[in-house]
Amino acid sequence: MSPSVRLRVLWERYVAPSRAERDPGFRAVLDGASVLGMKVAGLFGIVALVGVGVSAGVTSVLEGAGMRGAAGQIGDALSEKLFVYAIAAVFLGVARFRPGLHISRWLLATYVLVGSGILMYVDVGRQDIEFLAAWLSLLLLFTVGTVPFQPVQTLALGVIITVLHTGAAVMLGEVGQITDPGEGVRRMSYLVLVTFLCTAMSAALYAGRRAQYRGTLRLSRLRDRLQQRGRQLEARSSELEQQQAELTTSLSRLEQAQTQLVQQEKMASLGQLTAGVAHELKNPLNFVNNFAQLLVELLDDFEQEIREDDQQTVAQALDTSGDLLDDLRSNAVKIREHGRRADGIIRSMLAHSRATPGPSRPAPLNSLLKEYVGLAYHGMRAEHTGFNVDIQTDFDAEVGEVVMVPEEMGRVFLNLLDNALQALRARAAEAPDFDPTLTVTSRPWGDGGVRVEIADNGIGISPEVRDRIFEPFFTTKPTGEGTGLGLSLAYEIVVHGHSGELSVETEEGEGTTFVVCLPGAPPAGDGIAPPSATVGAASEGVEGRTEAGA
Repeated sequence: MSPSVRLRVLWERYVAPSRAERDPGFRAVLDGASVLGMKVAGLFGIVALVGVGVSAGVTSVLEGAGMRGAAGQIGDALSEKLFVYAIAAVFLGVARFRPGLHISRWLLATYVLVGSGILMYVDVGRQDIEFLAAWLSLLLLFTVGTVPFQPVQTLALGVIITVLHTGAAVMLGEVGQITDPGEGVRRMSYLVLVTFLCTAMSAALYAGRRAQYRGTLRLSRLRDRLQQRGRQLEARSSELEQQQAELTTSLSRLEQAQTQLVQQEKMASLGQLTAGVAHELKNPLNFVNNFAQLLVELLDDFEQEIREDDQQTVAQALDTSGDLLDDLRSNAVKIREHGRRADGIIRSMLAHSRATPGPSRPAPLNSLLKEYVGLAYHGMRAEHTGFNVDIQTDFDAEVGEVVMVPEEMGRVFLNLLDNALQALRARAAEAPDFDPTLTVTSRPWGDGGVRVEIADNGIGISPEVRDRIFEPFFTTKPTGEGTGLGLSLAYEIVVHGHSGELSVETEEGEGTTFVVCLPGAPPAGDGIAPPSATVGAASEGVEGRTEAGA
């Protein structure tokens, strides 16, 4: 397949999947999701309308008490913002007419753009756009959580909002309302970051709906085949009744496995990985906002010191304000550092969500391990906020870059870490005074290779299960909580794809240690060897979780 054809397939599948919407069945799924999204948008508007009433009531009380002042001005500004969001309540009435996908998209896009224009018009007229970027970000997130937009459409809305906001910031800068030359750049960077994050979320939701629909079709075809086979078996003689019962049992188990896969496909992209990335992005974004605020304050102090004595020379003014200049430089370095951190997290998320693995290449293993330990932990914390784990890492500094496919090895480490965290939660549920501990180490191994150990003090693995944990579709979890494909795919990636070793050391009731050994020499071929046809077909787009501790 030529690069141009691959690029077109990638564009039509993940960026602008218009061809997929020509399928009447999938179009019906999107129409239903649009109606539900309209209802959600309407409820959001009602909540905002209640906020308008509360804000107006507080402002009236302050006016009656003669205490309006700055608090009253803030209340008025908040009421204006909430009124724009309260307009979304009309979508409850629109939802009663069950509009189609295209109509819903046009209505919501029009609302978002008009609402953005109103917000910017009000704030520009007030000459205060301090929180305008945050309100516009909320409007963009509002589109992701309601009507199913294509990723390219979400990106277009975000770009339009960013351009309009940047124009407003430039206009205010020309009239002297924004004295910091970098303020407009920071605001534009923040909106660009939010736009790409919303686009990635939109792509994940859209892909999840499509995967769910395809899984439903496969399940329907499988059910039809099962029924046809059952009718054929019923027509046979009585001597084949026992074989018929065994075949029906096997096919029933297969149907159960397919049902589990549908559930996993629906939430794979937006479950563990997106939760972990959202939590990871929160820290650098907070740092960027805080240091940006400090920059504004330091610039005010710097200007005040310079203006105190009009007779001093430039050199004297700079010498007097040396500490302030050092603080400004330090804050700018911090903003750049955490901006790069957020950019790295988004790049890792996009690389992890690729459908096809890239070629083998040298990659820093310790950095990869550190990143996925954070993603796994924050993903677990997103689902179980009250559960804490003591994470101990010991990465050998001699472990440098290892030739591998980072995206595929990231899936392996994320699956093993998730299993360890589940084992710790299972033991913590049985013993309230239990101290859960997760240990991740890396050591040199062989000739330029590396040995990674992921250990937990969870429930361990029983001897009956230990020999089967790498078998496809084998799981000890309840129905709907695991596919039994996670460790099987991890074994395929490490052993067959990277010519490495994957083993387990466990003791029931004491804990489990998974050992991943990767050789120093690159594996044969440009990329990793694909899993077997059976596993690959069943697990398309799935990074399923396996049994706790296994």
